[in-house]
Amino acid sequence: MSQPLKVPSVELPERLEIQIASLAEKTGRSRALIVNDAVGTYVNNQLRWLTEMDSAIADAKAGQSYDGSEVLEWLGSWDSDAEKARPKPTKA
Repeated sequence: MSQPLKVPSVELPERLEIQIASLAEKTGRSRALIVNDAVGTYVNNQLRWLTEMDSAIADAKAGQSYDGSEVLEWLGSWDSDAEKARPKPTKA
């Protein structure tokens, strides 16, 4: 069962409105679906980022550290079919 939808009022720059309309026309998707997908993806990514940052801060407070290049590889793989596992912390 799907959740009831709310219709928020969102002001978008004209250039973005034009891009959304173009994408809708080219893909056969509604503008509402495109905006809903975009907002959902953004919110999920931001929440994930903040959750991972909280975890990394807790690890740092516990004396753990991460290899920077491994972290960048992991972050770069997010939302891909080949997403890497979160790097393991090491003792500082």
